[in-house]
Amino acid sequence: MIQFFHNDFLTLDNKQLSEWLVKVANKEGFVIQKLHYNFVDAFKLYELNQKYLNHDNDTDILTFDYSVDNEISAEAFISHDALEQNAKINKQSVEKETLRLLSHALLHCFGHPDKSPDEKLFMRLKEEECIAMFHVKQ
Repeated sequence: MIQFFHNDFLTLDNKQLSEWLVKVANKEGFVIQKLHYNFVDAFKLYELNQKYLNHDNDTDILTFDYSVDNEISAEAFISHDALEQNAKINKQSVEKETLRLLSHALLHCFGHPDKSPDEKLFMRLKEEECIAMFHVKQ
């Protein structure tokens, strides 16, 4: 079950997004049991980052992965403020940036880290592969 919690932020179809995420997971050999995406403001994400990770900085996404083996169970918190800002900075649509962050959370559940420069580069390449699986106006 995939659910999206937002206050009319998402412009992409929830059913289409869910089908895409299932397709991405299946391609990587995973099954989605439970995946919740929560769109929150920047302050709420900052609070979560401090409380659960003891990080004193802003971020665009936090993923809490409860997966076991190849069965995905996770919740992600996405700052809609940061998402919109990232889209502007990177001169891309809000929809494409949404796909990037949705896939980013899922990639973490597959075990892909993004701490080192090489890991970040690999993560970005995997995000682009995922986005290419979803047909969206760029």
